[in-house]
Amino acid sequence: MTHSPPRSPAPKDGNRNARKWIAVGNFLGRYRRILLAPLVLILAIFGMISYRSTYQTRRNQAAAAAAAKMQIPFKPFMPEFKEITGSFQRNQTVTEVLLQQGLPLSLIHQIIDCTLPVYDLAKVKAEQLYWLYFTEDGKFRDFRYHVDDERYLTVYHDVANDQLVPVLKNFQFETRVVPVSAAIESSLFASVMDAGEKDQLALDLADIFGSDIDFYTDIQKGDSFRVLVEKKYLDNRFSKYGVILAAAFTNEQKEFVGIRFEDENGKPAYYAPDGKALKKSFLKSPLKYGRITSGFSMARRHPILKIVRPHLGVDYAAPVGTPVQSVGAGKVIRAGRNGGAGKMVTIRHSGGYETSYLHLSRIAVKTGAHVGQGDVIGYVGSTGLSTGPHLDFRIRHHGKAINPSKVIFPPNPPVSPSKFDRFAAVRNKLIDDLRLMIDDSKQALR
Repeated sequence: MTHSPPRSPAPKDGNRNARKWIAVGNFLGRYRRILLAPLVLILAIFGMISYRSTYQTRRNQAAAAAAAKMQIPFKPFMPEFKEITGSFQRNQTVTEVLLQQGLPLSLIHQIIDCTLPVYDLAKVKAEQLYWLYFTEDGKFRDFRYHVDDERYLTVYHDVANDQLVPVLKNFQFETRVVPVSAAIESSLFASVMDAGEKDQLALDLADIFGSDIDFYTDIQKGDSFRVLVEKKYLDNRFSKYGVILAAAFTNEQKEFVGIRFEDENGKPAYYAPDGKALKKSFLKSPLKYGRITSGFSMARRHPILKIVRPHLGVDYAAPVGTPVQSVGAGKVIRAGRNGGAGKMVTIRHSGGYETSYLHLSRIAVKTGAHVGQGDVIGYVGSTGLSTGPHLDFRIRHHGKAINPSKVIFPPNPPVSPSKFDRFAAVRNKLIDDLRLMIDDSKQALR
């Protein structure tokens, strides 16, 4: 037989207040364990916080004593920072972003003003990353901005001196030398992408062999490439390509090999195994990608005028805005509109050569400017007498028009005799490494 807990006797006088307090007493007696639980939990949390503060203080005191004995600077234990990561949107300013993240306007002005000697935060770019760090109690500690592929800006709060300190720092990349190889099915660009690489690798290869191979017209199915390239990693993630150390490209069963080596001025250049420079005085094409739609002809029917007349250049089809590069170093002697040629640039080079670039959408140089080989001088368009976006590229030699697709230009100077032994040592090692690494990677896939 079970017994219920005893209850307080009901008052005989029927007083309502007495009955209410008796009811409260009965409730507290019945649920005292439930009501005490939150109080116990609060006391436990307070105790843990107190212990953590005491532990941290003792830890800092012990570390300070040890540092004093060893005569080294002491850095107190710091709590974990709260990190916020984001990216700038189009036309968004630093002030807008930092206000959205809760920073006071006065602090934002201090951050912007103190960075001016190091970097102008008015130049932030869309899609570039930023990071914010706060202490556990919400105090600002650090702002970082991804300036470019090599550097980032950090503005941190120097607590000891209570001031903001701006610094431009280099990313700490891990560099790995990696072999890449593939056969060409349709284009260099597609083959590089199919090999799991980025389009930048295709552009770099085109730069190396651009004087010998026109990647619009010369590429055939069955061509192939092998390359030994530096890859840079941040936090074990691929970030970007470094330099190509060695490369081999087989085009129509003929192999071209490029070895990276310093030229006479100490600048890196690419040379064939015999020491001859790969880069000639002129590139074979003013575009890195595209296709020829109309060749050099002394009698071509004009697509708009419907009359037969000479076409003294080569037409490359490409999207509007495609960068157009100067095929050689020289001086800009014309940059502007020229009747049916539309927006046009003409460059005078050494040896009596002139090159012209017609139907541009936009011109990137001015008359009188000096340009180097590979410099962007404009962008593909359809200005003037044109049926669609394309580049009309022309070459004259001592005033006479010549076929750009057939002209052969002299190469740059070879490796000097005084440097050839060192070049040969570098060449032999890179070619061996390229062959071995490619063979090893093929073996691993079997």
